[in-house]
Amino acid sequence: MKGKNVFWGLFFIVAAGVIVAHQLGYMAGITTLNLILTILIIPIILKSITSVNFFGIFFPLALLGILFAEQLGITEFVPVPILIIALFISLGLSLIFSKFVNYKVGIFNINAEDFEEIVDMEDEETVKFGVKFGSSIKYINSQNLKQANLSSSFGELVVYFDNTTINEKGAVINVDVSFGAITMYIPKEWKVINGISATLAGVEEHRKRQVDNITATIKLAGRASFAGVEIIYI
Repeated sequence: MKGKNVFWGLFFIVAAGVIVAHQLGYMAGITTLNLILTILIIPIILKSITSVNFFGIFFPLALLGILFAEQLGITEFVPVPILIIALFISLGLSLIFSKFVNYKVGIFNINAEDFEEIVDMEDEETVKFGVKFGSSIKYINSQNLKQANLSSSFGELVVYFDNTTINEKGAVINVDVSFGAITMYIPKEWKVINGISATLAGVEEHRKRQVDNITATIKLAGRASFAGVEIIYI
């Protein structure tokens, strides 16, 4: 921890020196706002590299590309094309380098060591959880779930519902995903009604099969833009 503090301490000292150099006129053509935003974005990229979070790497890089498009000569790629490129690269690398290990219930599960945060606690009837520029695993432990509000922005969220009891009238799972991904592990005995509004995004179901005993009904609602939503039946 001490070494980590020294690293970040030196980083911000260097950042202060860069701002001083800029104010003295050594970085002509770069605005103060762009410089400050760059200093704030770089730690996000470094943190994402250490946690192998591709969304946290390539979307901040895309933002840097937008900020310095003129200097880099890529004005024809901003703003939408470069964000779409970052999305596809992030999704592609996430799929290629996924570690399909037997973490909890099978080969589709993700290695917990790849995630920055694991949340496993008792939950109420309504659950709210989200992630930004990071990666988290959330276990929903509710005995009467009525609603779950899940969000992911420039990050990756994995949610397990296998220790959840749905309210007898059903439950609603609201998702809000932009430039990120949400993966939900749902018991195969549940009936899922997909009502997610997707814009340049994909909603995929894996291992879905016909079962005779439907024990609960849930409705998926919300929106996904430039994102991926996966439902894996367990």
